[in-house]
Amino acid sequence: MPFEIGEFAKRLSSVQIEHREQIEYIDIDRIDDDPRNFYELSGLDELAANIELLGLQQPIRVRDGDGDHVVIVSGHRRRAAIRKLVQDGRNDLREVPCIRERGQESETLQELRLIYANSDTRKMTSAELSRQAQRVEELLYKLKEEGFDFPGRMRDHVAQACKVSASKLARLKMIRENLHPSWKPSYESGELSESTAYTLAQMPAEHQTVIFDGIKQKDTQIRWFYEHQAKNYGEKLAAIDNLICKRGSRKDFPCSNIEGKRKQAVYQSQYYSSSSCSKCCDKCENLAKCKNACPMLADKVRKLRETAKAQRHQDQLAKEERERPVIEEIRKFWSRFGEARTKAGKSVKACYKAVGMYWVQTDNEKTVALEDGSAKITVNTNLPYGYGCSLESVKRFVQVADLLGVSLDYLLCRTDTPQTIAPTPPAEGGVPLQWLPGQQRPVAPTRAVCKFAIDGEDEEVEPVMMLARWNGSGWAFLPGGRPIEAECLEWWPVPEG
Repeated sequence: MPFEIGEFAKRLSSVQIEHREQIEYIDIDRIDDDPRNFYELSGLDELAANIELLGLQQPIRVRDGDGDHVVIVSGHRRRAAIRKLVQDGRNDLREVPCIRERGQESETLQELRLIYANSDTRKMTSAELSRQAQRVEELLYKLKEEGFDFPGRMRDHVAQACKVSASKLARLKMIRENLHPSWKPSYESGELSESTAYTLAQMPAEHQTVIFDGIKQKDTQIRWFYEHQAKNYGEKLAAIDNLICKRGSRKDFPCSNIEGKRKQAVYQSQYYSSSSCSKCCDKCENLAKCKNACPMLADKVRKLRETAKAQRHQDQLAKEERERPVIEEIRKFWSRFGEARTKAGKSVKACYKAVGMYWVQTDNEKTVALEDGSAKITVNTNLPYGYGCSLESVKRFVQVADLLGVSLDYLLCRTDTPQTIAPTPPAEGGVPLQWLPGQQRPVAPTRAVCKFAIDGEDEEVEPVMMLARWNGSGWAFLPGGRPIEAECLEWWPVPEG
């Protein structure tokens, strides 16, 4: 007999019976699920709440089962939601309104009607639609064996029965048959989008595996893995497969580091890496840092890493040299603060309160350690005069005072006397020819005779006078340039020569 999909759809949606349909009430324990139903029973809590409020608006369609049991034709979610309510104590819902169908159809037609009823009443995921299409195709072939005639392409009949386009079915079939098993659980759950799954399914299985491992290693959620990213990875991996090793014995010798390059291409950042794994490792600017570099370049990688390590060491030494004068200045500020605090007999807590800082018990130990120099001091260590008070902020006040030739007390309105610190005209080069106080620092590198205080038990120890140079951040010995740790009491500029 010829097969008309339109007439067949009508037959699936409404059963032809001799008598008017009647509702009968059947105990929920006698209503069995159809084992062939593969649709997910989702949204049961919402459906149960709706039934509890409004009652069951549409009876469940059933057919005769074993003994006094019936089998669901349409209404698996409704039955599951009612079962949930009954388990919660709603025994008044135990008797479920049902319509019993008594047709003598083949099992093939019964299952097709089950699929048709579900596809018409629910929003399906891509994976569910794929399973449905696959099963419909199998059932239509069974109908063909039972005597139905199918003119035209089977795919068109499946598409019409499933109410999707033939091109959509082709995409779903590609995913179903070629998507690697590592990706399928994410696709089945809806976490992996159909478009991304289709892009992956067009790749070789080994490429899909590498991408999956890379996504997991980077701890990227698969729901945020998009089609354009999969396409980007696929193009990189395809380019790597075509690499030819320039060090091989033949001109067509394939790259011996394909696996390593595949991992690197996926594990590295897609958009922020300047390297390209589609080229030979020998020319890669990140060769020394790459964990998946070609084994044939092991000697070169080792030398590059040794050179980079030596350079990092030199950079660290240079950084320490640059930062040493600044650190010494900060250390000196803390030392002087500690001396003044001890002499005044003030607690750390009192000083914190004076500068508006919040104090806790542990601040005592931290402050004392900074004062006596036992704590680590960096260029970012603040001074003890409030939140955000850095060396640079204090030096700005000093530089302005020096520029104007007044004291900080005058500048900060603590006195009305300017207390000029440069009373005599400057000599050639802009430096006054006189003894200048140690707290007034040269504004440029300067050679001078300095008086340095030295520590000793006898408070009458005379200061040491010597030739030194101001290097921009501190006084240093001449010759040599080694920093002078002692405090400069006074200095007299000396012309260069």
